[in-house]
Amino acid sequence: MNIEKCNLCPRKCNVDRKKQKGYCSSGDKIKIARYSLHMWEEPCLSGNSGSGTVFFSGCNLKCCFCQNHEISQEGKGFEISVSQLEDIFLELQQKGANNINLVTPTHFVPQIIKALDNIKNKLEIPVAYNCGGYENPQTIEMLKNYVDIFLPDLKFYSGELSLKYLNAKDYFEKAIKSIKKMQSITGSIKFDKNNILKKGTIIRHLVMPSCTGDSINILKRLSKEFDLSKENPEILLSLMFQYFPCFKAENFAEINRCVTDQEYTYVLEYVEKLGFEGYIQEKNKDESEFVPKFYSDYNKFRLENP
Repeated sequence: MNIEKCNLCPRKCNVDRKKQKGYCSSGDKIKIARYSLHMWEEPCLSGNSGSGTVFFSGCNLKCCFCQNHEISQEGKGFEISVSQLEDIFLELQQKGANNINLVTPTHFVPQIIKALDNIKNKLEIPVAYNCGGYENPQTIEMLKNYVDIFLPDLKFYSGELSLKYLNAKDYFEKAIKSIKKMQSITGSIKFDKNNILKKGTIIRHLVMPSCTGDSINILKRLSKEFDLSKENPEILLSLMFQYFPCFKAENFAEINRCVTDQEYTYVLEYVEKLGFEGYIQEKNKDESEFVPKFYSDYNKFRLENP
């Protein structure tokens, strides 16, 4: 797969991204909006020293409620070369990152693979693929010898909700297939002596207001697809309650609010009933303050983040 006839994601634009942008709003040049040691990922990723996040611009989903809409849909970011991306990976490692955390990287997979190939004898920390879940299994297969940790979202079960909020009616169908491919690559969860994740798949699910029934359907399906045994779980679940209405959520009254205590308790009880291992985010935090600052200019970014 390449970007000259791009079918990296299920959108299958089939366009030459050297000449025009795909559905992801990206051409052939790598575009990022920041990179940093990030302390707000799951504890097994951030630890005490942070996860080495690289935020890529563009996205193959168009979530109406996206907290990172500045970069996913509004084009904010600055272009870098493959060699600059290599330097970024090594810089994050030198600063003590527990991992290289590729955030929304799908549309730049060929360039990322090239960068990782060029520094394979220098990079000594795991690589994490942090995505929206809307992936092609064939693209995931390309990452078999490059990615150690997969961090896919699993947003919706219902095709109706997926179409309404993501403009992707086939979202769950594509996501569950790609997630099964991810898990087959990473195998069971593996931590180091400091409980930092070295290999494995963490499925992230953001609980949405008015959508708890959909959350339950996702949990039921995951419990059927994967072994959840405490001794050797095939996947971890990260249940997130960080939703707050932003971007275009105001156009949908049913999600133009935060999750209620009743909704929180309902989903949480089901997680406990099914026996998932992983992480559960506390409710009632003001998550808007944790949205990172994004940049359009590399020099300004470096000035403010030496």
